[in-house]
Amino acid sequence: MASKVDNSPRRKQRLLTLSACCATLGSALILLAACSTPVVRPSGAIPVVMAPVAAPQATAIAEKSVAQEPVALASPWPRLRARFELPGCDYSPDVRQFAAQIASSPAHLTDALKTAMPFLLVVVEQIEKNDMPGEFAFLPWVESSYTMLPARGNGVAGMWQLMPFTARANGLQVDSEYDGRLDVAASSRTALALLTQYKESFGDWRLANMAYNAGENSLRAALGKRHSLTAAEIGKLRLNKVNYEHLIKLLAVSCIVSSPERFHVELPEPGMDDVLVLLELPAPVDLGLVAKLADMDVAKLRSYNPAYLKARMPERGPFRLLVPAIRRETIVQTLDMLPHYAWRNWRDVPLRQAQTIDTLSMAYDIDAGALSRINHIATATNALPAGTRLMLPDRNSAGTAESRPVGAVVAETSSPAAQDAEGICTVRTGDTLWNIAQRYGVRMEDLVHWNRLPRNATLRLGQKLVLNAPDRD
Repeated sequence: MASKVDNSPRRKQRLLTLSACCATLGSALILLAACSTPVVRPSGAIPVVMAPVAAPQATAIAEKSVAQEPVALASPWPRLRARFELPGCDYSPDVRQFAAQIASSPAHLTDALKTAMPFLLVVVEQIEKNDMPGEFAFLPWVESSYTMLPARGNGVAGMWQLMPFTARANGLQVDSEYDGRLDVAASSRTALALLTQYKESFGDWRLANMAYNAGENSLRAALGKRHSLTAAEIGKLRLNKVNYEHLIKLLAVSCIVSSPERFHVELPEPGMDDVLVLLELPAPVDLGLVAKLADMDVAKLRSYNPAYLKARMPERGPFRLLVPAIRRETIVQTLDMLPHYAWRNWRDVPLRQAQTIDTLSMAYDIDAGALSRINHIATATNALPAGTRLMLPDRNSAGTAESRPVGAVVAETSSPAAQDAEGICTVRTGDTLWNIAQRYGVRMEDLVHWNRLPRNATLRLGQKLVLNAPDRD
């Protein structure tokens, strides 16, 4: 017997309101497109057509919601209960026994669910979008306790525990820089699509879950020519104990969520920081830069985006990030103020001497307003004392003409032999206005003014620059 749900008129009205809200937000959700290609391995995934990445010349950042906007923040628990379709607590005594074991430490379970909340909300959104039973929101809990488990060799990985070969064959990119099985949104689409296909193949959501765990071929062999089975008949299939316990554990977690008071468990509610949105980007971006814009620790941002195995996004993509919804506007607006080549390779460094944001923006040829936002500086004209730590582009990574720092030498010949005269600097290979100012302890704006240079000046090898204010008659 299915778990009981409050069907009062007031609750129905709340659910109708919530459904309308979800429908409005649904237009911004990730598009799911399951291909007809056969599944290669039972624990794998249906091919998924990913949303196209914006063209490289585009400046706007595409946003796709994968969870409720903060203004429409809703508890996941009633939403899931309204979608429960499996027997839950009433399936068998084993379900109730496992539920009691899982809930044996109520405080620990509450904390664990709170930690899983950001990813749980992503999965709930996709379950609602695809009209699936709410119980499958707990499949990542059974598989991994909602933990993005890293790959070990050719083994499974991610919170859905997908195999690498199956992931690649069914639309997920897996390589040395990016593992799509650790991409929260992409792996969830893949796993839920696989479950939907199993339901279509076997006609029963319980069998779909068992196929996910045991493998489609193993389940098909155990079923023989049988199709519609009772719970008792399912329990007699020739599958190992682990396969049966997988379904039992899924139903046990659903049992607890259906009646938390029965197990003395307090289900946590989401906070604003738990609501994530997916940003589709037209170019790779430094994760440290986004973390600074989001005013969050970079380790936290990486925990939302563990698919990126390096400190930066791979050159060939994909370029997308899950970020807190409440930080979205700041991130989007600031990145749009920067050229795409300036999105990568930022460092947290101390100033060697007092500088203003205006001077630094001229030195790095980036928007002063963007630099102020990135470093949470109120005004661009006030001098910042030496030792102030700022997030700045890494000059050492500037390897193309497009990303060359302002004032960089463009000619590449041997350095001049002549020594600098007093008060005069001879431009050498690799010099920029910025490092010349740093070398001689002068302000860059003074160096530009004394030598009557434009702000975007390009230096010539051997060019002479004065390092002091010219004498006045």
